Amino acid sequence: MAYLQTAILAMVLVSAAASDAGTAAPASASAPATTGLIFVPPVADDAVGPVRPEVDCIMASRVQSTRIVEGVGIVYKMAGRRRLLNRPRHGVRQLQQHQVLITRLRGAYLCAGDIVQLAGGMSGIATGSIALGRFEAYQPTAAD
Repeated sequence: MAYLQTAILAMVLVSAAASDAGTAAPASASAPATTGLIFVPPVADDAVGPVRPEVDCIMASRVQSTRIVEGVGIVYKMAGRRRLLNRPRHGVRQLQQHQVLITRLRGAYLCAGDIVQLAGGMSGIATGSIALGRFEAYQPTAAD
């Protein structure tokens, strides 16, 4: 949105400069080159480094703990204070707060599409399974 506002402002400035010179404002996008002005689009402050809002896989050895958020998904607390939320592709309604997650890894990574078995926290009896979705950045609230 800021880019669009800046682009419109640049076109207004080009039009004003052209009308001050006694000529009609050019309607093409190449107007800045003909008037000696160069338009450089702004760069957002948060675009300095690579931004990865979602990832397909996480390294299992970096997971410190997990927490189930009923009806939403699973929060994975990673080494380095980073938290990721996984919204399961299938079975999210089966998630309950006091369940145990049983994960069988096929390698060093936990990935979207992997199946996680659910078991009762007290009984240990299997209660269902879910298919993991993509992992997204999670900002903890004050209650977390």
